[in-house]
Amino acid sequence: MNKFGGWAIQESCYNLIKEILPEGKTILEMGSGHGTDALSKHYNMISVENEKPWVGKYNSTYIEVPIRKYTNGGIKTQGLFVDEDPYLPPDLPGEGAPRQSGWYDYKILGPKLESLSYDLILVDGPNGAIGRGGFLKHLDLFNTKVPIIFDDINRKAELQMMVKVSEILNKPCKKLDKHTGYIL
Repeated sequence: MNKFGGWAIQESCYNLIKEILPEGKTILEMGSGHGTDALSKHYNMISVENEKPWVGKYNSTYIEVPIRKYTNGGIKTQGLFVDEDPYLPPDLPGEGAPRQSGWYDYKILGPKLESLSYDLILVDGPNGAIGRGGFLKHLDLFNTKVPIIFDDINRKAELQMMVKVSEILNKPCKKLDKHTGYIL
């Protein structure tokens, strides 16, 4: 039996994916968990994961990528966190939220994503203690012509990130419920 909610995607998120994506298509997810198990019964899953206990746990093609820590630990500037790494402009979301301390190592992830084809992106990792603002910073690594679903938008940083991605892509973002948002 699959568990929804808590650390996993909400059942409403699962149902939204089932509604907008035909079975047999491919989902690229940032972070793996119980939702991976449920979704893998209907879709081909590609899971980017930094936590070894989750790698290989479910029916998914796993891409294990360590977290690349921001070199200065995330200095707060004008309500947002920045990094000394020149690849990261100073506008990571995070005001009033836990510090953005890192993201998947883009030097490892980027080349692995180049040859992949997928029909939907599910942003549900890394965990909130690390931060997900790197998805915004490295948006150029992804095919943004596909639907993008954001989990945990009840946290301010994730909501800010979804809104900023929406602005960059010039596509509207919508809230499904207090935990899930999307850009179609």
